[in-house]
Amino acid sequence: MNDRIASSSSSSVSLSVDCRATNELDMFHPQQQQKILPRKRFNSQDYTSKRSCDDDGKPKWPSFEAVISCINNLFRRKRPSDDDMEDLRPWKRHCSDPAAKYTDLHDITQLPDMVTAFDHLDRDTKSTVLLELLKRSSTDTLQLVSSLIVPTLRRDFLSSLPKEVSLNLLSYLDVQSLCRASTVCRSWRDLINGDALLWKRRMIQDGFKHDDPWASKFRGAMDRDKENRTNLNPYKERYRRLYTLQQNWRHGRARVARIISHPHNVVTCLQIDEDKIISGADDSVINIYDAVTLTRRRILRGHDGGVWALQYVGNTLVSGSTDRTVRVWNMETGKCTHVFPGHTSTVRCLQIVMPNENNEPKQPLIIAGSRDSTLRVWRLPDPEVDPPYDGTGPNPYHLFTLNGHTNSVRAIAAHGNVLVSGSYDHKVCVWDLEKGTLVHRMEGHGENVYSVVLDHERGQCMSGSMDSSVKIWSLETGKCLRTLDGHSILVGLLGLTNDHLVSAAADATLRVWSPQTGDCVHALLGHKRAITCFQHDHEKVISGSEGGLKLWDIKTGRHLQDFVTYAAGVWRVAFDQRQCVAAIHSNSTTHLEVLDFGTYGLEEAIYFDPASRPPHMRF
Repeated sequence: MNDRIASSSSSSVSLSVDCRATNELDMFHPQQQQKILPRKRFNSQDYTSKRSCDDDGKPKWPSFEAVISCINNLFRRKRPSDDDMEDLRPWKRHCSDPAAKYTDLHDITQLPDMVTAFDHLDRDTKSTVLLELLKRSSTDTLQLVSSLIVPTLRRDFLSSLPKEVSLNLLSYLDVQSLCRASTVCRSWRDLINGDALLWKRRMIQDGFKHDDPWASKFRGAMDRDKENRTNLNPYKERYRRLYTLQQNWRHGRARVARIISHPHNVVTCLQIDEDKIISGADDSVINIYDAVTLTRRRILRGHDGGVWALQYVGNTLVSGSTDRTVRVWNMETGKCTHVFPGHTSTVRCLQIVMPNENNEPKQPLIIAGSRDSTLRVWRLPDPEVDPPYDGTGPNPYHLFTLNGHTNSVRAIAAHGNVLVSGSYDHKVCVWDLEKGTLVHRMEGHGENVYSVVLDHERGQCMSGSMDSSVKIWSLETGKCLRTLDGHSILVGLLGLTNDHLVSAAADATLRVWSPQTGDCVHALLGHKRAITCFQHDHEKVISGSEGGLKLWDIKTGRHLQDFVTYAAGVWRVAFDQRQCVAAIHSNSTTHLEVLDFGTYGLEEAIYFDPASRPPHMRF
């Protein structure tokens, strides 16, 4: 023992644990313990004055090795077990062994010197010293240290920043990250859920429209529960519905209903909106169904032949038939208010042209193309204001008869005062609707033209032909700008949005093109027969063919879902924001398949009162 004390005293750098140590055997005497207990409070200046100094008079602080040596001497005893620590707790120390009490007191007296030395160590050395201390600490001590350190390291940086800066940071997160962040703590949740602009920007960035398919239609039902929903952020709630709706489409989560309509005929026309479903067939009948209850509102009878074209605006519906007439209907009453004769063969296509932002044309127009190779233009009557006309005598609504094609007019497209028509004479014509004159007769296709679309923003139009090509034409010069090759047979259908031109052909494929460059972006392969119908928007393409109905991602070209797999034929398809309706022929019967994607995860936002649900949606 004396040798160990002598060795510590001769060390170049020594801490108080060794400098003040005496014969430990003598310290067991009670009188010696009394001398230690009233020891003078530690003074750093006294400690500094007793330290050896360098040439400048500054104290020499212990080296890393000296600190570790001190720790080893201070904790040279075996680490106590949990049972030993239980015996050394303050309320049990009165019965502890005097040697253990002396050791604890002896260690405590050395702590001030060690803390002072620790303060002057560099950062890396401090970390090593702490690691050595923690290795020798009991479980209770480690838990205490953890409870002190963990809260110190946690920092709510969002709450520490100005609100505007925090919201700007959050605007870079996607919706999944925003939802996860809102579960971190209450302040984050209130910050994320409470800002309307954050979710409005999120809607714009994710391509969601600001209109809400539930906002007006079910306003009464939502107002009844308004008191329970006052804390909801309206933009977040709208985003939630639109995002859930989008996911329902992508994963095929829909409520399916069936309407038996035109059971033994071919459905030639199909249009829908959030209020109604309208179908026309070769049985000369037009059916109007309620989009919510799926019950039939009206049957429009009057044509003497099959209905091959129809379109509506507001409460006015216009139809064209094989009986060579165009009829105007009041959908509210179901009555035909105007009959426009003039064509000498089947009316194959028609369009209602409404005035655009430049007030072109100056009044709403009806344009019809016929197998008699002509196009006729009428002013669109208002069934509630204009007097009825039964087709006899001079027609006060007729404006122009456009002659220029030499064969059946198969497709038309119009915007403002510009009209484009495609014909079986292999030509595409551009017309001025204000003057009723031919502007360009564009030649280039080698076979019948079956489809045309008009890209008025870029000053061009597109046409699809039986020669398997798609051509892009200049509206200004009438010249062919590009020829899009890729299909191998008749291109019968074209569709256009701002970013995508979609073509469908009898070769069982669809192709997505860039309207700007004419490059083929995607080829949608999966159907086994000719494409009979399709519709697309900025997110998806829904196409029908013999065999079924498919959903595609228009941005990636990936096949997402098979909505229908049992169909012998799909005559027509139409969709809006929440519903898809397809005219399907199966088992020798034609019916309308209605897929409602606005129920899964959303029905509680629509119907708060179960009694307000339509019959087919009640459980």
